[in-house]
Amino acid sequence: MEKIQLSTTETISSNYTGEAANRFFSKVLLSPTTIANGGVSFMDGIQYKWQLPKLDLSGLVQNATCDFTDLGTVTRSERTLTVEQFEVNLKLCKKNYKPTFDKMGGSAHSGLASEFANHLIGLVAANVAASRETVIWSGVNATAGMFDGFEVLFTSQAAQPSAYEIAAADVTAANVIAKLQLIVDAASSALYNTPGFAIRIPTNIMKHYIQAQAALGAYDTFYDGATANLSFSGVPLIHCAGMTDNIMFATYEDNLWYGVGAAGDAQSVAVIDQSPLDGSDNVHVVMKWADGIQVANPDEVITYGITNGSNSE
Repeated sequence: MEKIQLSTTETISSNYTGEAANRFFSKVLLSPTTIANGGVSFMDGIQYKWQLPKLDLSGLVQNATCDFTDLGTVTRSERTLTVEQFEVNLKLCKKNYKPTFDKMGGSAHSGLASEFANHLIGLVAANVAASRETVIWSGVNATAGMFDGFEVLFTSQAAQPSAYEIAAADVTAANVIAKLQLIVDAASSALYNTPGFAIRIPTNIMKHYIQAQAALGAYDTFYDGATANLSFSGVPLIHCAGMTDNIMFATYEDNLWYGVGAAGDAQSVAVIDQSPLDGSDNVHVVMKWADGIQVANPDEVITYGITNGSNSE
């Protein structure tokens, strides 16, 4: 009997859902600088909408008596974080990549090697993470692949005090300290003393602040590149790479939120070799997820460089 040795065709068709998708997307969507640096708080597992409750208490304290006298006002309100669904649909022809990714196999009709599949997932994931970093701040819902970011959201926040809306002006190394001081001066004592109060800054303002500090003589810190923990007059500065130049936000932690949909409902990752399906030499890369942003208390956010057309206080 003649033994026939058949070549092995490796076909990758992977679809990560449930817990696997949750772990994957948590890693991808937590990687933008805004999330990693604590510029906004993160919530995952949102089915569609998530309510951010707000409680305001007033008039609680009274003189002591022997009786129980109910006194005080509790005002409860909610703001809704709604996640929108997004996707990546990418088609690649394997033959264009075989010369570089030779582990895909020597045959012109070989399947997709796992190394290349993982490489594709990594590249697409990095692109998704970079896009979310930008969308969180400057996204515009009318643009495909985006929701309204915080910069758009705060153009129509009636609850934001007008004193917390600081007019735009280009920030330079010469004036960055004065511009940051405007934000600190605008903050009420209560807001300034709230744990986690910090100023979120874009890359251009971070650069100018480092230059200004170096010019003031902070050579060891700023000429040697030790800029991980920037602060201004004791207020932390949080670098958010997706923010537009000359824009700043100041508030406390757990006030600005970025939410991601439930993994089992909306999130999946797939690299699908089309050869055994339609005979083509194509590979489909598919990612699906849902995300969005919201502010819990817009009356406790100071903005620099954003025109709010709705506040009248």
